[in-house]
Amino acid sequence: MNSSPGTQRADQLQRDLSGKAIAGVASGVAAHLGLPTAWVRIGFVVLSLFSGTGVVVYGVLWMLMPGGDTHEEAPGLEGASRAGMRPGQRMNAIDAGVLFSVGILICGVLWFVASDVEPGRTPLFWPLVLGGLGVVLVWAQADRVGNQIAASGQARAVTTRRALASVGRLVGGMVLVGFGISWMVASQLGWRDLPVVLGAALVLLAGVVIVAAPWLLRASQRLRNADRDRLRAEARADMAAHLHDSVLQTLALIQRQANNPVTVASLARRQERELRTWLYGEEAGAQSLKGALEQIRVDVEDQFPIAVEVVCVGDAGMDAATTALIQATREAVVNAAKHSGAPRVDVYAEVTPSQIEVFVRDRGSGFDESQVRQDRRGVRESIRGRMERHGGAVRIRTAPGEGTEVRLELQR
Repeated sequence: MNSSPGTQRADQLQRDLSGKAIAGVASGVAAHLGLPTAWVRIGFVVLSLFSGTGVVVYGVLWMLMPGGDTHEEAPGLEGASRAGMRPGQRMNAIDAGVLFSVGILICGVLWFVASDVEPGRTPLFWPLVLGGLGVVLVWAQADRVGNQIAASGQARAVTTRRALASVGRLVGGMVLVGFGISWMVASQLGWRDLPVVLGAALVLLAGVVIVAAPWLLRASQRLRNADRDRLRAEARADMAAHLHDSVLQTLALIQRQANNPVTVASLARRQERELRTWLYGEEAGAQSLKGALEQIRVDVEDQFPIAVEVVCVGDAGMDAATTALIQATREAVVNAAKHSGAPRVDVYAEVTPSQIEVFVRDRGSGFDESQVRQDRRGVRESIRGRMERHGGAVRIRTAPGEGTEVRLELQR
């Protein structure tokens, strides 16, 4: 029987980066052995009391154990994460148990230093401390960059600010390692030779950079190529997931409702809106004139078996007057959907520096405004009255059998 991917990851010895206190070594060992994480952390603390054995074992495991992979998700969820439609997982604060374990580990190391090593009489103590701190900083930076890439699914998710911080931490760790080695060598050869040792270290570092530069460039190019291929594969997966979740289901509904043209047209319009939103980004919402008109189109098409075509030239922000204009437009569109009998309503808006104009047209039955009863307040109050209260104007051109055009004007 084949094991599942989750079982294979649990059987592999790797660091648990999601529940780490320092580097995820203790939690990874605990997951591999099936033990509580607290027990493994206490074991490292106890080993640290014996000449620092726990610290050495932890460091070796940190270097040898790979970082754990992120868990797999359904293609639709992964696509939503890449599109920024799902909030990322927040880093949890260090709880009291983890803080206590780290504190005990530090106390054990300090006790080991105080009992077995005399910092003032051991010339290699402080160089080793500085070098160790540098190594920890470099390793921790490698883990941090790996986590960012794994969590985002692409290397370019590491922003410029994060990249600069990463380079700073990496350079700082290398400087600490180099200074610790130089200090160690100088303490053996004599402090007068420290400038010579530092110069030699710099020359050695420059030689390593020159030798490694071609390999680093090729590795960077391979990473970019792999990232580009991954992005293409993710885009194909996102499209396949969306087609399955939305388009194919809508087509199936259309097949079942083939004898109902009204329902088929409504499903087709709704699918068109979803595709436009998915292809060209999220709708603007009610924060602008264009977004509010689009929302009117969506609401009316969902409520009535009619198509609404919206064209907006320019855009404007929403204030009290613009909100009144939108409400009057909605009333005009709803009236056309209810009473005109036309299969489509056209909404055209034009924004200029001096005014905003909205035209609502239909080729339906039309009406005689003078024949509208006094108790019918749709045109009189919801359209004319609302626009006049905000300094606007309304012109209605209609006649029985000739359709209707409602022109709304608002000075800016």
